Amino acid sequence: MSLLFVKKRSKFIKRQYTLFFFLIVVLIQTPMVRASDDITTVDISSLGSFEASFSAVKKVGFMKGQHLIGEVAYMPGENYSVTFPFDVQRVSYYVKNGSLITQGDTIALVEGYDIHHFIDANNSAITLLEIQQEHYQRNKLYFERNIITSSQWIEITKSYFEAKLNLEHIQHQMSFLHIDENEQVTIISPKTGIIQIPSLDGIRVSGDLAFDIIDKRMIKVNVPLLLASNLSHFEVTPTCNLTIDSIEQIADKYHQAFWAEPSSKTCKFSLGQSIKVTPVRTIDGYKTPKSAVFEFKDQNYVAIKVNTALNLIPINLLGTSEGEYIFTSKENIDGQQVLISSVSILQGSLLSLGAE
Repeated sequence: MSLLFVKKRSKFIKRQYTLFFFLIVVLIQTPMVRASDDITTVDISSLGSFEASFSAVKKVGFMKGQHLIGEVAYMPGENYSVTFPFDVQRVSYYVKNGSLITQGDTIALVEGYDIHHFIDANNSAITLLEIQQEHYQRNKLYFERNIITSSQWIEITKSYFEAKLNLEHIQHQMSFLHIDENEQVTIISPKTGIIQIPSLDGIRVSGDLAFDIIDKRMIKVNVPLLLASNLSHFEVTPTCNLTIDSIEQIADKYHQAFWAEPSSKTCKFSLGQSIKVTPVRTIDGYKTPKSAVFEFKDQNYVAIKVNTALNLIPINLLGTSEGEYIFTSKENIDGQQVLISSVSILQGSLLSLGAE
């Protein structure tokens, strides 16, 4: 009986020792795994005999995007339109399309059968208004003396103002014209700006567009761009930038129209020209040689030198520029020394530690 008791006690003690050693192993292994998961600092000596070169991290305030195509144009409604006041069989322009014209410049010679009718209509409108004005003034006294009725006075007044408005309309059209003694008619520019001449085919009827005038200050670059934030400006050349003037609030699916204007006189554009522009947006980021960036456990890092150690700083890559990576970081690492050589050795060491 006592022998059986001793055997059972011996088995119980063995089980207790086994459980104890198992717990010791677990306690030892648990902090090692956690340490491998939260590696933030590595001694430079871990690189062994491999060379450790460093470079200063540089602050970046702007980042360029992919090239886009912009069109030199003007915003809807900014054009001043001049139309033909009568049917025209032939028009001869004296200026080149897209050239700068000034107010009063002779733009074109127009020819057609309706020219004489238009001149006669203008003369008739002048004569008719003189008659209507005299009739109006005479009957105004009759109305004040109650010699004519209110309905008669209303008709007289109506006829007078219709004649006046008709002459004003014709004379407005005449203000764009110059008629010499031989009744040769030329069109005169009412404003200063860039002239845009439409394509003309066949007979041009009264009311058709003769040309548009666009104020030089209103000519801008229209750039369709994916909906973007923090856009600073557009770059055309190193000496020509475009500042953003306005943004259309109605998007065309995924694109939004940005209107930009030259920031200096070094930008030389022609109306209707397509140009290549580079969007530049503002960022709070950094740049470093590409060799400094490595990946560890699905996260990009750089190794910053602190005394004899390397601090592993997680980063978010934004793009590249001239052989360097542009990135953001939650840490302020401006001007600090970043490891740019033997980075693959460091990465391999980290992977080995993470596998333990």
